[in-house]
Amino acid sequence: MRGFPAGASFIFGGQIGSEPHGLYLIYSQGNAVKATRETPYLQIGESKYGKPPLDNVGHPNLSLEDAARLCLISEVLTQRSNLSVGPPFDLVVIQAGSLAIAHQHRFEADAPELSEMIETWIDAQRETLYRLPRLPWERAEAS
Repeated sequence: MRGFPAGASFIFGGQIGSEPHGLYLIYSQGNAVKATRETPYLQIGESKYGKPPLDNVGHPNLSLEDAARLCLISEVLTQRSNLSVGPPFDLVVIQAGSLAIAHQHRFEADAPELSEMIETWIDAQRETLYRLPRLPWERAEAS
């Protein structure tokens, strides 16, 4: 089609036999970026809003269950800051070496898990804010 920019990005992952599993981001120019131990996740689309939880809490030694919840809360947080992101959120979990889907779930907009997750996250953030060290002028005023 004329005047229509053709381009797409894909996240491609898998495992062949007993080889280590891999995860790649393939973008329209034909280049690919591989997930590594230092950069253990890949994102397509709007990444700035949900990236801090992944960067600050995520690490390669997270359990698969904790990593799944972290990825989901990253999407939910992105949704709160960007109107172009929203449910349904599809989550698929494949354990390394299993070559099969272990868990698959679609979270619709009215899923109680989504509301509970965001409320829990916000409460934890608010509690952490109040525990942060006081700024220099606050300490001086308290004296």
